[in-house]
Amino acid sequence: MSKLNIFYEDKKVGTLYRDEELIYSFSYSESWLNEKEAFQLSLAMPLRKESFGNKVTLSFFENLLPEGEARDALEKGHDLEGTYGLLENFGNDCAGAIIISANEESPFQVGEEDVKSKIEMDDIFKAIEEKRSVAEVIANLNPGYLSIAGAQDKFVAIYENGNFYLPQNGRPTTHIVKVPIYRSGVKESVYNEYYCMRLAKLVGLNVPHCEVLDDEKHPLFIIERYDRKMGKHVKRIHQQDFCQAQGFVSEEKYEAKGGPSLKDNYNLIKSNVIITKRSKALFEYLDWICFNILIGNNDSHSKNISFLLVDGKIELAPFYDLLCTAIYPKLKRNFSFKIGDRDDASRIGKNQLEMVDKELGLKVGTMTERASEMGEKLMKNKDDLATQIKREFSNVKIAKRIADLIGDRCKSLSRQGV
Repeated sequence: MSKLNIFYEDKKVGTLYRDEELIYSFSYSESWLNEKEAFQLSLAMPLRKESFGNKVTLSFFENLLPEGEARDALEKGHDLEGTYGLLENFGNDCAGAIIISANEESPFQVGEEDVKSKIEMDDIFKAIEEKRSVAEVIANLNPGYLSIAGAQDKFVAIYENGNFYLPQNGRPTTHIVKVPIYRSGVKESVYNEYYCMRLAKLVGLNVPHCEVLDDEKHPLFIIERYDRKMGKHVKRIHQQDFCQAQGFVSEEKYEAKGGPSLKDNYNLIKSNVIITKRSKALFEYLDWICFNILIGNNDSHSKNISFLLVDGKIELAPFYDLLCTAIYPKLKRNFSFKIGDRDDASRIGKNQLEMVDKELGLKVGTMTERASEMGEKLMKNKDDLATQIKREFSNVKIAKRIADLIGDRCKSLSRQGV
């Protein structure tokens, strides 16, 4: 039986087990169950003495890891295989509040000074040029740190005055840094996400601060971690994505692959967000859906929306990973959720939005009104922002292309009765 210890700061939360049949389980520690600050890792894993079985356990822990090529590079580069090996080697700074370690004591020691080491960016740029994973570079520099969940290559760091650092002593990172996607048919991915995230803020969505660092080598998209509380000592805030919260592993993140539906996620918010923020969170979720349809973000799956635990209460986290995938012909064409009876954004109209109203128990016309208002806000802001980004980065063309695509989608929705 292999085991890893799960910590929140210096407190032991519980133990992750893997038996000889490679079956996973998790148990909360007795001390954590008696802890005043105790929180559940996910809604699918409530605080209790009984252990959790394989799928529910994996739905939380496997969803902490990178996916696709980024994960493959880490496994091959470090002769690792599977969820357990990655967590054992690189669990020091996961999404949310927990630390994973094979040691009996947490690497985080209360009262120790924040110590950090500088990342030499030439190593990062060299990896980009050689089409190697930057997550692997970071893992080599400081075992225990890697990119957080998702398929895109990225790394976590402390970002200060234009420099990047890795913390020591189990301390948390403060930023996520995404590198350009150099793949057939995918161009200017950094500026794509920068445009879409800034546009989201302009139309009223809650998103973290982001920026682009462009030194004429390779642009980097830098976003503040919303699961961190900044101060003299940075503190971790616990989060769970909507797959973790509902017990789905990462391969089920799309509705078409058996994952949560639009209704499942709506009901999840309705049942769990603190009552004083529930109504606002539900409308934010509907606006997030409308925004993603209209900007062409077909990758807005259930791992790209999360809960935060703030002062012991569940809130909807800021939105993240917003970019236009429809601008790239070779990427996934269907929307991540069915809207009514369709997942083809070009065929979604008033009838489909009214089906959503009925499905969610909303007043008829609610989704049509949200989509219409979102379209108006996007039309008002999309071109000015594209022009502003062109002034910031003169060689960038994708912002204007996305703005034109958004215009076409808004007009298409209007022609279909919205």
